[in-house]
Order: sequence, then structure tokens, then C-alpha cells
Amino acid sequence: MVDVTVMRVVHHLCKNLPIVGEKCVVSTEIERIDRRTAQAWAKGMSVDEYLRRERFLKTRPFSQGLTVHALLDDNGDIILASCETYRVPVTIPGRTTPGFGVGIASVFVDENQRGHGYAAELMRLLHRELADEGAALCYLMSEIGPTLYARLGYVTCPLRLRRYAAKPPTQTTNARLFTESELPRVLLELAPPLHSPLHIPPTVEQLDWHLSRGRFVARLVGQQFPAEVGAQSGSAVAVWEPDLRPNVRRLRILLLAATTASPNLEDVSAVLDAATALAHRLEVPVVEVWESAALEPLLEGGVVHKADDVPMMLPLASDVVPTDFRDCQRYHWL
Repeated sequence: MVDVTVMRVVHHLCKNLPIVGEKCVVSTEIERIDRRTAQAWAKGMSVDEYLRRERFLKTRPFSQGLTVHALLDDNGDIILASCETYRVPVTIPGRTTPGFGVGIASVFVDENQRGHGYAAELMRLLHRELADEGAALCYLMSEIGPTLYARLGYVTCPLRLRRYAAKPPTQTTNARLFTESELPRVLLELAPPLHSPLHIPPTVEQLDWHLSRGRFVARLVGQQFPAEVGAQSGSAVAVWEPDLRPNVRRLRILLLAATTASPNLEDVSAVLDAATALAHRLEVPVVEVWESAALEPLLEGGVVHKADDVPMMLPLASDVVPTDFRDCQRYHWL
């Protein structure tokens, strides 16, 4: 049992941080947390490169809703656990006005401090605070399986990974490529997702965060990030982000959606063909789509795999039913 009487939670808001060039100026406390988590999340980057990326991402508009949290010992000297939260809009069945939810990311405990329940205690404390603030739900993507978070009340959202091989473009495609400047128009035209009454809608800010991450990595490895960030064909829309790291090299579909309640399957195939053609041009071997329950009827071909990330949701409000969330997509990843 964790003795919470000798611990405290601190919150570091990242809203309105000073920006110098392409980097945010962060507090010593955030710097300390980022250096700790680099050992888990740098993934092929040096600590310096990881810190540069984090400073850059904190300059993006989506990070105005970012808070870094830490569970400290009673003296405030030792960080027992840490995580990040991002505020996102939520559409909830039965409500006439939008609510808000919180995406949780980068839950971390130093290896020599694991096994004491520190991460779980940090999450419990956060859940109570967020519920008091009016948050409808929390969601996260678990890389360690569902067990830990299920004990906290999180419910798994079914998800598979569908991969399509890169291939040259066909002459018959009707898809039109678009750039990031068109994202506001594209998102404005989207219909609510099929068969998913509980919806965490895409925003320009969250998509920009993903695309900025991809551009940073591309510059880091000396690759050219494409101007085209998506394609539209009839009722279907896809937005993507290439990951050009040498040990990864894949094009991820961040968003696959439609402008009508009944999208044409040929239109869906056309925007996916546009993605595989761009992947071929970039010499990226594969395109990945998160196949949620809502998207499963729209997808065919490719090869289906088990997803590495497990989407999970915790309701904080009584009218939130986590199984209503059937359209988890890659842009939800944090």
C-alpha cells in the first residue's frame, strides 16, 4: 500500500511558455522530468535530440493544453512518477454542448522505483482532480498491455493494425492530394464517425502536433518531409504522417474519415492508394492504418497485425460509456 501522506503531486502547465526560435524555454522542473523520461521515450535519438524535439513540440498550439505532472516524495527531492496530460474536445451522446476529455501520455517511473504503486497513485490523484474540474473522460495508449490500467478502471478499445505495401501510383486514381494549409477546410467538412457515438474529434492543432513531430524527425535524419499531408476522394479523407527514421520508415494514417454518414468504399480505397503511392515515392515500404471497430467495415486488403498500442478509456462522468468509443485513430496517440 502506498503511503500517500508523505507524497504530493505538482503540476507544471506548459501554456504560454516563452519561445526562442523553435524551442520553448521550460522550467528546471520540466527539464528534470524530461531528462528522466528520455531513457524510455528517446527511442533511437540521443538525449540531446530528444530534449530538442520536446522543446520544439511544446511550441505547437496543441501544447497550450499540455500539463506535466509529477508525484514527489515529502521533501520534493525525488520524482516517484510522472506523466503528461493534454486537453481534448469530446462529443458525448445526449449532451447538447461539447465536453472535454484528457489524453494521458508518457507515464513513467524510474526502474529502481518500480513495484511500489507510484504510477497508479499518481493516476488516481489525477483522476480525482480532473473529475472535479469537469473532465468527461481520460484516455491513453498503453504500450505495456491493459492490466495496470484496467485495475484503475480503464476499458480497452478494440484495435488492430492494417498494413498496406507501398506501390507506384495508378493512372485511374481520383484522389486529390492536399497540403496542411487545407486542414481547416477538410476538418470542417467531416461528418461524425460511423458507428461511434462517443467521439474525440480531430483538431487542426492536434494534427499539426503530429505533423510537426514528423517534420522534426525528418530534419534530424536529413530527409525531406513531403508537402502533401493527405488526400481526398469524393466522400473519403485521409491525413498522414511519414516517420522517416531509418529504423522505422512507415507512413501512418493519422485520420481516415468521411464527409458523409455512408462513405463510398471506392473513395476510401482511392485515398489509401494515394497514401501507398506517396510511400513509394518516399521509399517508405509500408502504410499503417489503425483499424478500429468503426473503420473495420471500410477497410479491405493489406495485412492485419496485432497493434502494439492498446487504447484505453476511463469514464469520469456518469453519462460516458467507454464502449461507445469505437473510432480510435492514430491522431489520438500522444
